[in-house]
Parts: sequence; C-alpha cells; structure tokens
Amino acid sequence: MRTNRAKQILLAALGLLYLAALLLSHKAQPSKISAFPIELADDRTYGALLLEDTEDSQYPLFVRRWGQNTTNPERSPVILLHGSPGNADNFSTLAPILAQSERLIIAPDLPGYGRSPMREDLSYQSQARVVFLMMDALSIDRAHIIGWSSGGGVALQMAHLHPERTASITLLASIGNQETEGSGSYFFEHTKYALGLALFGYFPETVPHFGKLGTFQSRAGWLEAFWDSDQRELTRIMPTIETPTLIMHGRNDFLVPARSAEKHHELMPVYSRLVMLDASHFIPMLQAEEASEYLNNHFARHDDPTVTVLNEDIILAPEPDRHGYDRLLHAIGERIHALPWAAVLIGITLLVRFFPHLGILLTILFVVTLDIDFGVALLGILTGRVWWLSRGANILDRPWSILGWIRGLLFIIPAFVIGSLYAVFIVTSTHHAGLLGFLLATLAVCSILRFLRLGVTREGRARIAGGFGRLTNHEYWASAIIYLPVILSFARRFSLKPLARLSAVNPGYAPDGGVNEDAKSAINNRFPNDPAVLPIHFVDRNDDHARRLGQAANAVRTSEQLGGYPIIAKPDRGEHGVGVSLIDNEQKLDAYLRTHREPIVLQKYHPGPEEVGVLWVRDPKTVPDPDAPTPHGSIYAVTIKHFPVITGDGKRSIRQLILKHPRYRCQARMFLERVRHEQHRIPENNETVKLGLAGNHKQGAKFTDGEHLITPELSARIDMIARGFRDENGQGFDIGRFDLRCESHENLSVGEFGIIELNGLASEPTNLYDPERSIFWAWRVLRGYWKHAESLADARIATSTGKPIGTRSTRRKLLGWLGRGLGLKTRR
Repeated sequence: MRTNRAKQILLAALGLLYLAALLLSHKAQPSKISAFPIELADDRTYGALLLEDTEDSQYPLFVRRWGQNTTNPERSPVILLHGSPGNADNFSTLAPILAQSERLIIAPDLPGYGRSPMREDLSYQSQARVVFLMMDALSIDRAHIIGWSSGGGVALQMAHLHPERTASITLLASIGNQETEGSGSYFFEHTKYALGLALFGYFPETVPHFGKLGTFQSRAGWLEAFWDSDQRELTRIMPTIETPTLIMHGRNDFLVPARSAEKHHELMPVYSRLVMLDASHFIPMLQAEEASEYLNNHFARHDDPTVTVLNEDIILAPEPDRHGYDRLLHAIGERIHALPWAAVLIGITLLVRFFPHLGILLTILFVVTLDIDFGVALLGILTGRVWWLSRGANILDRPWSILGWIRGLLFIIPAFVIGSLYAVFIVTSTHHAGLLGFLLATLAVCSILRFLRLGVTREGRARIAGGFGRLTNHEYWASAIIYLPVILSFARRFSLKPLARLSAVNPGYAPDGGVNEDAKSAINNRFPNDPAVLPIHFVDRNDDHARRLGQAANAVRTSEQLGGYPIIAKPDRGEHGVGVSLIDNEQKLDAYLRTHREPIVLQKYHPGPEEVGVLWVRDPKTVPDPDAPTPHGSIYAVTIKHFPVITGDGKRSIRQLILKHPRYRCQARMFLERVRHEQHRIPENNETVKLGLAGNHKQGAKFTDGEHLITPELSARIDMIARGFRDENGQGFDIGRFDLRCESHENLSVGEFGIIELNGLASEPTNLYDPERSIFWAWRVLRGYWKHAESLADARIATSTGKPIGTRSTRRKLLGWLGRGLGLKTRR
C-alpha cells in the first residue's frame, strides 16, 4: 500500500512539474509573430506597411520593393505574390531583373507568412483584399500581378474581385484547379492539412520547448492558409476571368505538375497564353533571366488595358516523345491519375499488403511521375504495411515488440527517400532499355530496399548472412538447378514418349515406378516379414473427428506392433518430411488429427538417434531371375542425416540462437515456425533444443556422404530386404532409397536398423546435398543414378517384366515430378 501511495505521489509531482514547465514555456515565447519593427518609409526598400483594415485598426504588412528610384510612371508596377510556405525573399533573384525595365516591383509577405502576422482569415480571397489595401496605401491604382505557386490563387481572386485594378496576372508554376491539387479531392486535401496542423502546429504547443520550436505561425501558418483556402472556388471563377493571363510553367515541375497549367489554359482559353519552359517549380530562382523576357513582354503589352491577349502559346518543352514500354509506363500512370483517390488508396493498400517491397517501390514510382498524390501514397503504404506486419508477414518479419512495430513502420521514411531517388533511375532505364530496363532496375531497387530494412539490425544482418549462405551452398539451391544436367539430358536424348520407358522400373512398388510416391500404407505391406520393417497403422479420412480419434488412440494403446506412445504420425501420401510429427500423448494425437484431415499412418517410433538414407540399385542382369540366390544389387549411396539441435547459453533466446547459428539461420523461417510459441524462451546453459524430427534436408537436417559406412553385412542385409519386396502379383523392386534409423553407425554396419520408409524412382541419392562437396560432384552422383535407372528400365522392358505407363499419363506424372523439382506446386 505504501509503495502504491508513493508511486501516486511521484506521478502527481511529475505531472505538476510538467504543467509548470509548460506554462513557463508559453510565457517565455510570443504567441504570434510581432509586427516588423521598421516601417516602410519612402526611401526604404523593405519594412512594415501599416494598412487601414476593418478587421484590425492597423495591420502591419511586411513589404519589399525594388526599382523605386528608377520607376517610369507610365509603366504599371508589378506585385509578386510568393507561394506556401514562403515569403517576399523568394523573389530576390527575379525582382531585380524585372526592376531593370523601369518598373516598381513590390513583394509582400502575405498574411501569416514570413514577417507578416497572422490574421483570422488566411483564404485566397482575404489575402487578395490585403494586397488591394497595400496598393491603396502605396497609391497604386493598377498593377500587374505575378502569383507563384499558391500565390496564383491570390492573383486569381484579385482578377475576380477587381479586374479594373488588375492590369494582368501571371500564373507562375501556379495552383488553381481543384482537380489538379494533390489527390484532386477537397476533402482529402483538407484532411492532410488538418493532420499537418495537429502535428506541426498544435502538438508542439503541448511540449515545453521555450521557443526552440518557434511560434505556431512559423511552424504552421502556411498550413493554416491552406486550411482556409478552397480551390473549388478558383475552379469556378477561372472561366469568368477576362484579365489578360500569362500561364508560365515548368515541364519538370514536381510540385505542381505540368498538366495543371494545361488544365488552367483549358479553363481560360480566350484570355490566357501558355508558356511551357524546360524548368522545375522554382522558376523565380533558377530560370529568372529566361522568365523575365516573357514577363516583361507580357507587361509591356498589357500596360494598355485595351490590348487583347496574345493567344499564341510558346511550348519550349513539349511532352517527351515516348515509345514502347516507356510509353506504356506513363500511360498506366495517366490511368491511375484519372482514378478517384479512394480507389487509388485501396489499390496501394492491397499492393503493399501482398507485395511489401515491390508495392512500396511501384507506389513511389508513380508518386515521382506525379500520377499518385504523396498523401494518398503515404496513407496507402502505411495502411498496407500495418496490414502486412500484423497479418501477412512471416514469422521473421512480423514484429513481436513495440520497438519492432516502430522500426517496421518507420521503414516507410527511408523507403520513400531512397525509392524516390531510384524511381528516377527506373524511369530512365525504361526509357532507354524498355521492359528489360524496367525489370532490372525494379529488381535492383527492391533488393536495395530489402537490404536497407534488414541491415539496420543485428537480427536483420544475420538474415542477410543466412541468405548469402543459401546462395553459396548448393544444398539450399532450387531443385531446378540441382537437376539441370538431368533435365538437359532428357531434353537432348528423349522426347516425352521414350521418357516413359523409365516408368517400367519398380513394377512392384508403383505403376509408374515411383515417379509419384505411392501410399505408405500400401508400400509397407509389400515388405518381407522382417523385424527391421517398422510397422504402421493406417488411419483413413473421417469427418467424424471423435470417432477417428478414438480408433487411432485405441490402435496406439492396444497394438503390440506400434508399442504405444511415442509414435510417429505422417500423411499416407507425402514427401520431403512434410507433416511428420512425434506424438507422445493423446492430446497431441487429437491436435494432429484436427490439422491433418487427409489419410495418415501411425508408425512405431525408433529412438535412433541416428538416421541414414541407403540407396540400393538392382543389377540389371538379375531382372530375368528374381529368385537367384546371388546378390541382386548393390548400395549406390549412403547419406548420414544430422538433425538440427541448438544448445542454450543461458543468455540468448531460441530465436537469437537460431539466427546466430551459421547453418540454421539459412532456414530460420522454417525453424522459427516450429518453435513459434517458445521462440523467445531463453534455454538454460547447455540445454539442448531439437529443431527438427524429419530426416529431410528441406526440413533442416544436414546430409553428408556416408560411403564409409558401406560394409558387406549392410549390403547383404539391404539386398535381402530389397529382394523380398513384392506386390500381390509377385513383382519386385529395382531402384530407390531406404530411410533407416539405428542406435549407432556401428549397429548399422552390422545390419541392425529400422526401416522408416522406402522411396521409389523419384527418390534421389541425398548424399549429393553434402555441404562439404561441390555441385559438380553432386551432378556426377545424380547423373550416375539416372543412368542406372535407364539400364534397369531397358532390362524390364526387354524381359516383359515391367511395362511403361501410357504416354498421356506419363506426361502428366512426369510433369508433376519435374514441377516439384522446379519448386512448383502440382496437383496429385
């Protein structure tokens, strides 16, 4: 009780201390920007101009001037209106050049920007009225107005409110039409502004920063102006404006796309002229000399209010002539841009959810081409990534701590930065190399994003090392590469019809020789009566789970052959060790049957602990005489299987130990799925944790060559069992692999073992996956195996003891086998 009371007092004291600091912070910083201390006098080029205003008795507007001493009174002044965020200083390059034409150049800090204080209303219309008040204070009756970026909205309102005082307007890289503003949606754009105000404006007000984060106006005055503005009104008034209008834009404008200027020109076809420069958004700074030539001509023409607009457009930077996939890429972008923002948002969310790296990259690509709004892209990526992290990510990627969630979401920031830089690379590659350039550039950037995401953490770097291990060790390679010599050999020497000859082997094993594994229950019944054969019990599919469980549990309890728990459960038809589980009680049997609805077998458990694979090959000369007393074949290969085990150190979790291990991290995802519920448990020092039960290299077992284990006793024992393998028609077995368990390799060498299962033609000499051997050695072993298979098939056909299955059936089954070899899923 005392401890809780002390905690409450401490929290209350900390809260009061924070509130006191917050009050002192607000007292120490100004609530808003004060008026500029220097008034604008006749001889000054800058200062605060006091305006007589109905809202405030006097409003101090900061103003800069150029050319007041060289002004030609017959030439109308020019007023420059900056963008957002911005101020009059943005025209420090352009204004002096324009002043050389003997005009007075004036640039105010619009209300809420720079050195001009905030006002209650910062809309384009309100700011236009302030500019007219400035003209009144400076005794300017009529002026040319240049609106750069969002300043164009103020210029349009000035032409609408008082066209008689507006000699001309210039929309310089300007906004205007609502449809071309970001997402095109007033609702979505103002939602962005509201979030910006909350984040940059109001949130810092809850932090005692003592002025270090500036005032509300300096942080978010520009957002307040956007919030107060409505471009739908600009869209409505643009067709009604008769003031001479110059629309000057940069083809490469990445803030206001060039299509905006073309749309503005379309809305004002009679009274506007379009000049498209080879420029970006920052024409006043970077193309001031070039722009001033067209601006001065425009001003000179329309000093006289009776002169009509020159409608001849000047397109110095036409739309690039695109071909092939470059044209297709931009055509797709145009289609995306035409979609409603909500549809684009849903598409991005789904894309990032199911293709986390590619989705982010493609989204950023179309952000760079200005076909997707940045805000829509960010929201879509964020939504899709949260969905992926919570539901779609595998066990390695799914965050399991608050820090993991933060790191997973913050990845969006560097992904946007790097993706934006490389999106330009992708567009360029597509332009120069077509589809190949697009694919290679996309693959490269996706790889960079993945390396970036993983490289910042120790666990991620371990995963990169694991990926490198998979790349450099052939035991992890795709089966298509391992089987490449065999596939090429078949392609060179066979068509599909002669290839069917191979299915003539193993007539007693399966009709196709074992291209597709036969049921384990059927195969087990064909073994001779030998104690080495581990007995099994077949459990068929049954929709009545309770009845199925009762039959299976009863078999375990009563069958002397099974010997009770523990037992091995596995699918009756399966491969690569998938679905193999050690069951040591009825609860686990219940859980296994619930997740495996297909027919299964329960097999007597052999404790081992050693497991080996012995591949036996019949001598073709014995095919005509299956009962000859001499040996019928020989052992072609022996594989020693090493089961994955980690040893605890009392410090690291199971997850950390797996990712630290130079071998296990290559298959970390699979191992972690197996220990999902205890991956964060820290094993005791020297405690061993088994990571796998199935003796299959795809399930984590390590395979090494066991040629040294071949002895006359082992050869004779395997030969005797292989000779005794017969089906109900007396047909035998020719080639395949016995999977065995034994107490020790010494026991194996004298023929003491238990047979787990027998694999047919599609089995392989698994010693080829020995990580200490080269891929070339593995290919030699594999080629030798299939040469034996060919010889045995020829012998079976020659003696009419084996029959190839039909070509159509062979095609289906062999394609299924090759599909599995290529890593594809095929229907059984």
